[in-house]
Amino acid sequence: MQNKIRWCIFFGGVAVFVAGVELWHRHVQNKDSVYQCRILIDKDFSVDETDSDERTKNERISLYVRTKYGVLPRKQSDPSKIFDAYSATVDCEGGENCFKGGYLKLAVLVKDATKENIQNIIARFPDTKVSFILPHYTVGLGKIAEIIVSSGHEFFIQLPTQSSIPLDKKETVSPFLANASSDEVRDKLYYLMSSAKYAIGIANTSDSLITKSAKDMEVIAKELSQRGMAFLNIEGDGDVTEEISERIKLLSLQAKIFDKSAPLSKEDSIIVDSAQLDDVMQALPEDVKFVPISFGEKDASF
Repeated sequence: MQNKIRWCIFFGGVAVFVAGVELWHRHVQNKDSVYQCRILIDKDFSVDETDSDERTKNERISLYVRTKYGVLPRKQSDPSKIFDAYSATVDCEGGENCFKGGYLKLAVLVKDATKENIQNIIARFPDTKVSFILPHYTVGLGKIAEIIVSSGHEFFIQLPTQSSIPLDKKETVSPFLANASSDEVRDKLYYLMSSAKYAIGIANTSDSLITKSAKDMEVIAKELSQRGMAFLNIEGDGDVTEEISERIKLLSLQAKIFDKSAPLSKEDSIIVDSAQLDDVMQALPEDVKFVPISFGEKDASF
């Protein structure tokens, strides 16, 4: 009888040990998977400075580093590496004369991005490359980013502002606020940059108080510049951004929001909602070709 009890205790202990190891393994896997998925910029998020996951791990892509915020572009001595690596390349013969009729820089804002509608948009541009702008809360953003980049296109992460966040997301997604502390702005920016690999920058697609704040834009500009990412800003909202970008050596790009009542002209840079693509196609001047927002900026210094 005593032997049976001992054996029961022994096998029970083994079972508990095995179950404990399995639970620990799943816990580690789940924590690791967090870094490979998008991270929502939630309201009232907090950052635990004692998080043991602060230590970095070896990455296949040396341009990135794993941190407690997620996978971030690594700070580089040559800060243009991310932009150069993942911005679209326009292949054409004839050098500077390959667009004799002119070109129009195009960024397509896809608010409801899915694999299917991204692939449908890509199919509309079989002979050219364009830029995409995607919200960080897009479901499956990492996979969608791979589709865009592997197709030779490029993408930006949309800057969450009070007017760019849809009503159904306002309870869970918070905008960048101009009255936030520098640490809060930096933390939120880290979470934004960790949404997905391969983004070449952050895009402001609507009026935002933070782009008018010299204090906040200096924090954002320094981080983007050091990590090799560009800042795409809407035209007419660039006084603060332009001064800081020039001083800190941030690659700052400009584009205007598409207005179908205003004529398009060659060498414009526009941001268009994906629902307005037909209007853009109809308004495109003859002999003008689409190119990505990064077109002609590869040699620009950070």
